[in-house]
This record gives sequence, C-alpha cells and structure tokens, in this order.
Amino acid sequence: MPKVGNYVQRDYHNKFRSQRKSTWSDYNKAWAKRRQASTQKMQELRNLASNFTNIGVQASQANTVFLMQNQGQGTAYASPTAVMSRINVIV
Repeated sequence: MPKVGNYVQRDYHNKFRSQRKSTWSDYNKAWAKRRQASTQKMQELRNLASNFTNIGVQASQANTVFLMQNQGQGTAYASPTAVMSRINVIV
C-alpha cells in the first residue's frame, strides 16, 4: 500500500467487506427458500379461491332450493332432498 505522510494508507473497503465468500450451495439454498415461500403463498391462494368457490356453490344451491320451495304447492318435488338431487353442480 502506498505510504502517505507518516502512515500507511489502509484499504477500508477490503477490511470491512464480508470475509465469507458465497458458494453454489449458498445460492441453491437461497433459491430453495424462495421457491418454498412461493409454493406456500400459492397454496394459500388456492385455499382462498377454493373457499370462495364453495361459498358460491352453497349460495347457488340455497337460492335454487328457495326458488323451488316457493313455487307453490303444485311443485313436483316432495322434499328438499329431492330438490337437491336435481341440482347439477360442476366445480
């Protein structure tokens, strides 16, 4: 290192830089952690979408039952079970 005045110049950039070198295993571990976090977030989103789908199906079924029960006494369906057996649900 060059000498300036009465002291030797110090290379502070190298002195305080992290002494640990990155390796491929560190790189792979970091990406594995990111993939795992992404997978967990996608599973949470799938669960949320499934919940909304189930709510929609149940609401549709309840609406169908309500409409069919309120058609009057001349309906062809004898019970709520018969009404539910006529509902075609595709999920």
